[in-house]
Amino acid sequence: MQQQNFDTYAQSYDNHFTNSLIGKAQRLQVHQKLLKLLSLQNKSVLEINCGTGEDAMWLSKTAATVTATDISQGMIEVANYKNSNNTVDFKQLSAQDISLLAPNTYNIIFSNFGGLNCLNNEELQKFKNSCKQVQKSSDQLAFVIMGTNCKWENFFFKYKNEFIKANRRRNKDGVEANIKGNHFKTYYYSPADMKQLFKENYNYISAKPIGLFVPPSYLESYVVKRKGLFGFLKLLDNLFGHFSFLSNYADHYLIVFKKK
Repeated sequence: MQQQNFDTYAQSYDNHFTNSLIGKAQRLQVHQKLLKLLSLQNKSVLEINCGTGEDAMWLSKTAATVTATDISQGMIEVANYKNSNNTVDFKQLSAQDISLLAPNTYNIIFSNFGGLNCLNNEELQKFKNSCKQVQKSSDQLAFVIMGTNCKWENFFFKYKNEFIKANRRRNKDGVEANIKGNHFKTYYYSPADMKQLFKENYNYISAKPIGLFVPPSYLESYVVKRKGLFGFLKLLDNLFGHFSFLSNYADHYLIVFKKK
């Protein structure tokens, strides 16, 4: 991951995603599923790639302690601005370097909205071993990952006759991403990929789709003009969002593991 790209993006991230219709809808889905799948009460939580701290601030209302990390100093600065009551311990730290944190400390390790998609396979392996080191026994991981077969993306880019983009998530070598002029490489992982990567140290618990009918964020301008349709898409996500077999067809999915 390249810190400077995310530093540049930090000041516009909330306007671009956090406060968007799609961003709010998908984040609400994540929070609702976390409350159903995890026992957050009085737990010690470590968030990876926390961005501007939106999830960390939400977690701090329930969890006993929240430590939130991000590679970007710019993101941490924005997050700390929100943290007026010092309820979260924000640290500038890459996902690969969490082994520097105190061992056997955290009950839950969480990462939202494809933060871990910035890691290639080798980096994910290192990250997995670091999770084992800093996490207490029999506790959980909860990651929101961009899968390999998002149907919205397939249909949208095929409609635009951009067939390479329609299938880009299946590229095992990663894809060059460009958000607001900030370039970085993204790697896509199916639930099966993640289960294989983490099976040595963790038992798979569940996977749930996030944004199965609510589209990816680059379609924000489309849904803003069609709020009635967008409300219907949110309803469909509420109806179908508990079906694990649909996870890899969504924009993201939430996958949960338990430490062996």
